[in-house]
Amino acid sequence: MNISSNVKLYNSENSFQSSPSFGAAKDITLEYVLKHRERLLPERIRRKAKIFVSKKDKIKTLPTLKQLHESTYSKLLECNTLSAAQNFYPEFREILQANVVLSKTSKNIKKIEEKVPLKDLSLYILKERWGKMKTLNEIAQQLGLKDRSALGWVLEKIQMPDLGKNYQALLKASDEEGNRLIASKVKAFNSQHRDLILAHNRQIAQNARNKALNSMIAKEAWKRLSHVQDALKEFSKTTNSEERFAEFWAQYPQYAKEFGEMKKIVSEEIKQSAK
Repeated sequence: MNISSNVKLYNSENSFQSSPSFGAAKDITLEYVLKHRERLLPERIRRKAKIFVSKKDKIKTLPTLKQLHESTYSKLLECNTLSAAQNFYPEFREILQANVVLSKTSKNIKKIEEKVPLKDLSLYILKERWGKMKTLNEIAQQLGLKDRSALGWVLEKIQMPDLGKNYQALLKASDEEGNRLIASKVKAFNSQHRDLILAHNRQIAQNARNKALNSMIAKEAWKRLSHVQDALKEFSKTTNSEERFAEFWAQYPQYAKEFGEMKKIVSEEIKQSAK
């Protein structure tokens, strides 16, 4: 699997994502993250997290997500050149040298050069962002800039992979202090918005009931269409595709229509029986 397959470049238009909503005061463990927030993880972190969780019975204590990230990217801090960092971590191979792609005539670049030589800037940002997990505002201020907005165009020019605000929120939440902070915020929010929380919980319960009812309707409708079942069995002999159900409906729209009509009949029967 390509390590860099889900490493996204920084983009000023999508960098202001909202922080993930954890929904409850739960420990942000590796197991929790893989179950509920796996899509936010860089591929290298995802693979290591899965290995640790698969061996959890043999490991006394699983690392937190923050600890896993720190250990995974610790070698970044030892690198003296960008090429050395890219050799250790191929997911960063698209990063460009700042002194090659940035103009020294820019006012902000002149400010940056007072803090870090332009030839070292790409490696510096990479270390601070991925190695030390600094926020973009922190890095901007370290470079003498007002805030992250002044840094954004630099990140785009050098093609810096985006750590992601949501992933960074997970990192902060995964240690003990972060868990305590989330627990206190959730508790405070729940107490201040009791009616909203109750309405939200009722909606979740109703959605679950609707899902169960729809599943029951679909199963009963499917039972009544033996000829469609037989057609699907024959069709499945010709393909192992995971999309074979969608392909079947597309190839036989008349069966899809029959199935939809039968579900309506079953649904109406259930409504009548409930009266």
